[in-house]
Order: sequence, then structure tokens, then C-alpha cells
Amino acid sequence: MLSKTSRRVSKFLRRGGALGLLACTALTAPAFAQSAAPQTQADQLEEVVVTARRTEENLQSTPVAVTAMGAAALERAQVADVTDLQRTTPSLSIATGAPSASGFAFVAMRGQGNLQALVSNDPAVAIYVDGVYIPRPSQGLTDLLDLQRVEVLRGPQGTLFGRNTIGGAVNILTADPSADYSGMIKLETGNYHQFGASFVVNGALTDQLSARLVASTKSREGYGRDIPLGRDIWSQDSDFVRGKLKYDDGKVQLVLSGDYNKMSDNGQFTALHAYAPELFGPTGSFGPFGLAPTLNAALHNRGFYDSYATGFFVPSSNPNFAALPAQVRALYTMPLGNRLEAYGFGLNGSVDLGGATLKSITGYRFSDTDGVVDTDGTPAPILTTWAGYSSEQWSQELQINGAVGDKFTYIAGAYYSDEKGQEFSRSQNFGFLPYSATTRPNAGFAGQNLADVHNTSTGVFGQGYYQLTDAVRFAGGLRWTWDQRDTTLHNYSAWGVTTTCNLPKPDVAGVCAQTQQAKFDYPAWTFGLDWQVNDAVFAYVQTRRASKSGGWNTRAGGLPAFRPETTRDLEAGLKATWLENRLRTNIAVFHSWQSDVQRNAAALTPAGASTQFIVNAGDARVYGIELEGAYRPWTGMELTANLSLMNGEYKSGSFIEQQSVAGAALAGCTPAGASSICPVNRSAEELPQLPKSQYNLGATQALPTSFGKVTLHADYSYLGRQYYNPVTPAAQQSATNKALYAASNAITQTPGYGLLNARIAVEFDAHNIELAVYGKNLTSKEYNVRQFADVYAAGLGFATDFIGEPRTYGASLTKRF
Repeated sequence: MLSKTSRRVSKFLRRGGALGLLACTALTAPAFAQSAAPQTQADQLEEVVVTARRTEENLQSTPVAVTAMGAAALERAQVADVTDLQRTTPSLSIATGAPSASGFAFVAMRGQGNLQALVSNDPAVAIYVDGVYIPRPSQGLTDLLDLQRVEVLRGPQGTLFGRNTIGGAVNILTADPSADYSGMIKLETGNYHQFGASFVVNGALTDQLSARLVASTKSREGYGRDIPLGRDIWSQDSDFVRGKLKYDDGKVQLVLSGDYNKMSDNGQFTALHAYAPELFGPTGSFGPFGLAPTLNAALHNRGFYDSYATGFFVPSSNPNFAALPAQVRALYTMPLGNRLEAYGFGLNGSVDLGGATLKSITGYRFSDTDGVVDTDGTPAPILTTWAGYSSEQWSQELQINGAVGDKFTYIAGAYYSDEKGQEFSRSQNFGFLPYSATTRPNAGFAGQNLADVHNTSTGVFGQGYYQLTDAVRFAGGLRWTWDQRDTTLHNYSAWGVTTTCNLPKPDVAGVCAQTQQAKFDYPAWTFGLDWQVNDAVFAYVQTRRASKSGGWNTRAGGLPAFRPETTRDLEAGLKATWLENRLRTNIAVFHSWQSDVQRNAAALTPAGASTQFIVNAGDARVYGIELEGAYRPWTGMELTANLSLMNGEYKSGSFIEQQSVAGAALAGCTPAGASSICPVNRSAEELPQLPKSQYNLGATQALPTSFGKVTLHADYSYLGRQYYNPVTPAAQQSATNKALYAASNAITQTPGYGLLNARIAVEFDAHNIELAVYGKNLTSKEYNVRQFADVYAAGLGFATDFIGEPRTYGASLTKRF
């Protein structure tokens, strides 16, 4: 019998024998760069170049609040995917736990986020890779490898980056090919049987053409233990490859790229946080089914990294199970797990026209992900969901930038994208209820939600900069966007549709096909002044507008579209360097105003029924301060820090929902049969995904040695408390329901947490080899990345924890040539 480690190595060799051969060859071959001079250690901070305004500029003279990290800093901070950027950037919060597929990154910046970003509902923070917009959060967790740098732009970026940037944008720039023959091979291992291997090969093919190839494979066993299933949970496997070709003749430059990423795991780590005794106790609605002992065991008889999730419930004791429809029986046998496949191509070109530069960015992105999640995290069959999403997008952007005279520079362009996708979900609700061929033929499955989605977007923009004096500059820009959002729904339930299904889907009887179309257009703008006070101090003030596109509710038919959400802001910043460029301090203060905020709320359907769906719920404001600093107190030492303090609230009386309350003709409500529709003012609720405090501290010491260099790095990051789904009961609700709402609000307050990480690297110059040891969450902090209480007061009566990563550690060996 092979050991686990032997099996892991054997698996690696099967998946990447060529990679293993290349690693052996490189480690035994002469070091091509061994004659290079030893690396110098400067006392001054390095200049940081960013493209926050779609052209290269010095960070310290760019009037945008932006955090930029190069390849070396990303490696020291152990940034493996977008979620790790949360540990490096102020005002940035990234949620990963979700009652759907695990490969989603729900990015929020300055309190602008979207926890339901699907194919028909866009994110609030845009992610760009080499200038190509990544449309779906299902592509947000793909591997980050061999990067030039990552830029996190905070605040509305609608003029130059387009729609869905009301919170900001994450701009990822991968390393381009160069003419130098070089490469890298890296092997790593760690606890939880972590194993990884990666390589980079770069070089010239001709005088004008160069190429770069990057690939990696990594895997680990699960961080948690699933008690009922007797196995680990939250394991992960990932394979990644990217290739780039670059042509440069001095006037024309073309970069062709392609990448592929495949990831899988054996289930999200969900655990029961609480259940409602009002529903599951002896006198509750579900009391007669005797689930309380099972829920108690899942709640109290586990360690922090134990799970009682089982997935879909197989009613083996039910004599009618064999009589269930085949599709239902097939769903019952699906195991917990998630998979993600994402790939794409890009072609970036530029032509020097003399007084201007013409650029073209062509992109194709595809992603397909699905997963089975036991949302209640217990063996009880309360809610298990199989959900999936796919997206295929073509995009084209043209830019021209240049100067007119000595005082005016400009950038202008046009953008078009065409995206087709699909989203679906099948949920098992209350699988413990008795089977009935007439009243419950699907044995607890709530039905099918399936939507085909087609999104197109067109935009034109221009922005100019005029030098009023040698030190003062004015900036002004405008963009206009036109969106079309089409959906075709194939759902079992159709809210507000009073007629029978008009177009049954051939393979599923009783499924309605409904076609919906909406069009939106909206502007974005930027106006600002900046002042180069002296060589070391730069100040700016600006106001901006950006929008998040409108869309459709696809989980039920017959619901109205929601309009674009808009953010306007006012930001002032001061960037300065001190002590002969050994100290850098950047500060930004901002105040943003949101209108037509998109929220999930109880509202009336066209047929007059009340249900939860995404609506334009009201107005809000967020304000705060951000500070970033870097300091080199002595040779080889660099200290970094950033801090954000934020607050926000809804505009009083702007967030009103229509809540259904049991009881006919209640005071202040509209009669609706045996119930009443009551208006509820939710404007006093906390804003979701808005940490009011957040900070990150880092220290790096480089020590020269006789054989090379030793680099010591440690960082600590703290993310404050967040609310994810606060709720407000109608005044007419019963005391029991009000208690459920209060408990839900207490649970959805996900506590803040701090994580300590470190890395030690030893470089051997003679052989261009680096040996590193590293660790994350070194204090073994037990924390939740999200506490999901969305259904606690909505009739299901449970809340779930999405558990954060435990302490991990490992070692890596890197050979550069």
C-alpha cells in the first residue's frame, strides 16, 4: 500500500512527467546567470509604476487611490489568488463562502459589493487581466502566477474602466515575454499533504519575437474532517497554464496570450452555527419530525474543523424511493464537491502613430463552474443545493492617446462586449418531510431554476488633462454605456404568471420558458484637479460617477428587471515622500453617495404577491479615510502599513420593503387574503460587507551573506466585523417571528479576525537557487469568513458558518536560470 505522500508524488508524475524531467534538468545544469553581480540593497524606496489611468505613471503623481504590488512583494505576501489581496489593501473585503459553487470571489471595495453576482447580475468591483474585463466572479479565484504586478484601484473607475466599477477595479498584469533567455522551476510541499510544482520558460524566438510559457499544478487534502462521511472535506486540486507571444519592431507591438485553469474540491467547509428552537423544538413547525437531537449533535459535538455535512439526503428507509423520478434519484446520489474550468485568449496591440498611440485589446473569456453544497451543514436534509454557472464573452476595446501641444494630453476609446451564459440551481428543501406521489412528487426538491442569459455592452469614452500651470493640472472625462440584458427562463415556478406554461421545455414537463429583455444606458464621469506641490508632495481632489449594470432576477419568472446602481464620490488625496525617499505616506479621504442600491428585499410581484428578489432598494452613503505607508529605516529593512476606517448608512426612509405578515387586514397594511402586505422601513440596517476598520502591517529584512541573501518577512492583517444580510421585521409580525429576526441579525454579524503570516527565504547566488519556508495563520486563529443567516428567519430556521483556513506551513525550492 502506497503512503499518502507516495500517492501524491505518483499522481504528480502522471499529470506532469515532462515538468518533473525539466525540473531535474534545470537543477543539475550550470546556472546561466551565476556570473551576474550580487543584488544590491538600496536604502531608498523603489519607484512604483501603475496604469491606473490606462497609461504608465509614477504612483506618487497619479491622482487615484491605488495599491500596487510587484512580483517580489506578491511572493513575500503569499498572494496566490484574488482573495489574498484582502491582506494587502485597505478598504478591500472579499467573501468566498456562498450557498452555491465555491469558486466565487465576491469582491467589495469601500462598501460597494454584490453577494449575488450571477450571470444576470454583475459584480460591483471589476477584475481586469492584461486589460481584458473578467465578467464573472467564478473566474475571480483562478491562480495568480508569474505576474508583473497587481493594482487595486479604489473608488469609482467608470470613465476609463467602464461599468461595474462603483467600488473600484483590480487590475492584474501578467509578465510579458522578453528577449532574455531565462526561466524558473519551483517545487513546494507542506502540511495537509500540500504539493505543488511550477515552471516559467522565457526567451527570444527571433530578433522581434519572444515567448513565455508558465504552468503549475498543486493539490492538498482537506482542511476539515467530515464526521458522517468519514473523510476529509475542503481538499483542492488545481492545474494552470499560460502562454504568451510578443512581437515588437519598435513601432508595432503585439502580445498574444492564452491561459487555462481547472480547479476542483470535495466540498465547501460548512458547519451549523445555530438553529431556531421556535421551528425545530418540540412545539415548533418541524418538531414532530424529531430533528433537534441531530441538530444538537452537529452543533455541540464537533471541533472547530469538524463538519457534519452530508449533501443530498438519500431516504433509504423510504419504500417509495425507487418510484421517484430518475432525475430526482440521480440528484440524491450527487456527492459534495465543486469544479471550475476557466480559460481565455487575448491580443493586445499598439501602434506608434507619431503624435499618438493607437491600442487594441481583444479578449475571449470562458468559465464553467458548478457545485453541491450542504447549506445547513448537518446530516438533516434541510437545504442542499446543486448550482452552476457558465459564461462565454468576447470583448473588443480600441484606445488612442496622445498630446496636443505642450499642455494637453488625452485618451479616448470605444468598447464592445458580447456575453452568453447560463445559470441553474436545484435545491432540496425539507427532505425529511414524508414522500407523497401526489403532493410531493419530487421528494423535497424545490424545483428547477434555469436561465439562458445574453448580455451586450457598448461604450465610448474620452478623458483629457490640461496643464493649467507647471504644477497644477485639470482632468475631465466622460463615458456613455449602453447595455442590453436578455434572459430566457426555464423555471418550475413563475411568480406573477397567471397563464399556463406557454412553451414547455421538451425534456422536463411543466417547465415554463419566458423571454425577458431590458435595455439601459448611463453616463460615467471624472473631474479633478491635482497639484505637484514640490518634488516630494502631490495633492489632488476629484469627483467621479460610475454605475453597476442592471439585470434580471432569474430564480423565478415574471419579476421586473432591476435598474443600474450608481455611485458618485468626492475624494481628496495627499501623496508624499520623506527622508530622501526612505519614507512614503499616502492618504485619501472619500465620501460616496449610492443611488438605486440593488438589494435582495421583499417586494410585490406583478401579480401582487410578496416574495424576496433583487430590487432597487434605496440610497446610501459611505465615507472614510485610507492611509498607506512604507519606510526603510536602515539598510535592507522595509516596513509597510495600511489602514482604512469607514462608515456608512442608508438614506433615512429610502429602503422600504413590502413584507407578507400572517393575518388578514392588519392595521397599516394591504389585505392579501389570509395575510397582509406591510411596508417595512429597513433604512436603519447596517450596510453589507462594510468592515469599519481594517489594517495590514508588514516587515521585510534582507540580510546579505557570503553565499547570497537571507530575506525575513512577516505580515499581520486585520479585517473588522462585517454584516452580510441584516433584516428588519414588520411591526405587525408576531413575537416569535421578531425573535427569529433578532437572532438572524446577531448571527449575520461576522466577527473580525487577524491573521499572522511569515516567510523566510535563503538565496544561493552561485546556483541561483532559493530555499524558502513559509506559514499562514501562524497563531491558528479560528475564524469564519462568513456567517450565513439569510434563511434563518425566512422559514428554514438555520444558520451556517463558512470556516476560514487553519494554520498552514510549507517549504519551497526555486531554481532560476
